[in-house]
Amino acid sequence: MSDVDDTVIQDFDDGADDDQDHPGIFIKPPYIFAAFFMLAVVLEYFWGVDIFRWGAQLTIGVLLMSFGAGTLTWCVMRFGNAQTNLSPSRPAHALVTDGPYHISRNPIYLSMIAIYLGLVVVFDIVWGLVLLVPLIYVIKTFVIEKEEAYLERRFGEEYLEFKASTRRWL
Repeated sequence: MSDVDDTVIQDFDDGADDDQDHPGIFIKPPYIFAAFFMLAVVLEYFWGVDIFRWGAQLTIGVLLMSFGAGTLTWCVMRFGNAQTNLSPSRPAHALVTDGPYHISRNPIYLSMIAIYLGLVVVFDIVWGLVLLVPLIYVIKTFVIEKEEAYLERRFGEEYLEFKASTRRWL
């Protein structure tokens, strides 16, 4: 079964041996988000509490998921236009600094957080809120920090200027 990164955007390969030219992230971030969500569902099943008992629950959840999906699509399009790899296990061929990257260095992860929160709200998974802080810590520590170190090595001063002028989150 093919993963999303390989089907959404083609692998931009310049023919060079780039086996070591990547951030070294081998568990793709969508799988990390999915694992935390599944853990929240299991915890909710055994020790769940219903707190989202208000009429706007569905509306807020759908809005969060729609915002996340729309921003994620925009990010994927920017990577495609720049002809660089979306997967953190592949080399970057260009530094994307426009579109949503003008506002945040990590709009893909913000999108995934919005989708995660939307699902948590729609399905009333209180444990998903509890696990949000550890999820963000794992993404920051084991994904973002590795990506930033890689981009600094790969793009040097260009990345440092981008990093200085654009916030990590919002």
